[in-house]
Amino acid sequence: MKIAKLVDYFIGEWRFQDIKELRRSRLLVRACLLTSLFSNSYIWFSVFYEFEKGVYLMISNVVGFLLLPFFLKTRIPALYLGNVFIFIGSFAVIVLAIYSGGVFSAIYPWIIATPVLALLVVNRLSGIIWGGIAFLTMIILGIFALNGIELPIEYNQSLKTELYISVIPGLLLIILFISFVFENMQRKALEEVESKNIILNRQKETIIQQSSELEKLVNEKDTIIRILAHDLRSPLNNILGLTNLLKTDQNTPSERYIDLILESTVNAQDLIDKVLKMDAIEQKGLEIKWETTNLQATIEHVLGRIKEQAEKKRINIRINDQADNALVKTDDTYLKLVLENLLSNAIKFSLPDTTVMVDILKMDAQLQVKIIDNGQGIRPEEEGKLFKKFSKLTSRPTAGETSTGLGLSLVKRYAELIEADVWYEPNKTGNGATFVVGLKSLEKSMV
Repeated sequence: MKIAKLVDYFIGEWRFQDIKELRRSRLLVRACLLTSLFSNSYIWFSVFYEFEKGVYLMISNVVGFLLLPFFLKTRIPALYLGNVFIFIGSFAVIVLAIYSGGVFSAIYPWIIATPVLALLVVNRLSGIIWGGIAFLTMIILGIFALNGIELPIEYNQSLKTELYISVIPGLLLIILFISFVFENMQRKALEEVESKNIILNRQKETIIQQSSELEKLVNEKDTIIRILAHDLRSPLNNILGLTNLLKTDQNTPSERYIDLILESTVNAQDLIDKVLKMDAIEQKGLEIKWETTNLQATIEHVLGRIKEQAEKKRINIRINDQADNALVKTDDTYLKLVLENLLSNAIKFSLPDTTVMVDILKMDAQLQVKIIDNGQGIRPEEEGKLFKKFSKLTSRPTAGETSTGLGLSLVKRYAELIEADVWYEPNKTGNGATFVVGLKSLEKSMV
């Protein structure tokens, strides 16, 4: 932590705004500090080997490497300062190699370090350029050796072996140290990028989840609006029809019509209350009002609601109760919605002057209500579209009635709420359609 603070001390504030510039600056500071330590040690080696030029060059190196980081407080790009760093070291190595025997010098291999450090500390282009300079220098020194041109040796040659032993391992150490520093910074940079990617992925997942939840809420509200628009039509039509009858029919007591209007109004209000709570099904669960009810009586009640709709098309609705007044445990409001939607569809898609059958059957532990109409039926290839929202089939209402394609999807949803099954059975005759509601049987009614 202390080293990191020392490194950042030399770096100007503007470089922290550019991640690439900041990383390059930090690497350059570390490289300068490291090479200054090596150069300092070679000052004393040069004194020991009586290599005067080595002393002066290493002193200049130490000074140069220690001053260079301060320029990072200026606006000079780290790329330029990095090349100055390479130049300082390269110049010293080439001069020392020339004055210690050329290709026969222990310092000659140090020329290799120039492009390596340029590649690690600066960039690839710098590594290529300094690699060309180092290569050219080594070729020239090689030509001198091949042509017998002897270069001066200004250190104590009696210590030649000691010079090799101390200088050559230093080359390995400096390259290793700079490489480790570079690798450490790269690793930290990658870890930082990986950490940011993890955060970004988490944020992305959160956004996707929130988007999905928002879309779900929007769809849910849209569904609620469509449900209200669809199922409020029936009680409102009942109220409208009864009001007209109240105005025109003088033979029937008005109290009877008022009671029916009140009942339809209550049903509409009850429907609104139920539908507005439907989003609790997915959220925290909806508390169903379970009660025991007589199935035939419930059906007859529903038929009273849609009596006017059937009379307009002169459709006769017959109940065939083979379950002998059986009881079911259900939510009466939702069960009536299921039956009313199916019966309303049966009337809507049946031809005028026909009969709609309502069979109540006892099948093992299940009570089944079969609603059989005399309409156009369902094409086999369209059966898969049943119970899906807004699915409109080829079969159309026979008297110009409206069809939103929403009714059967609501039936399916209401049935699921009361743990009932609902399905379609093709008629054997090929005419009309049969829809079945399966309910859990309780016991025979004592009524």
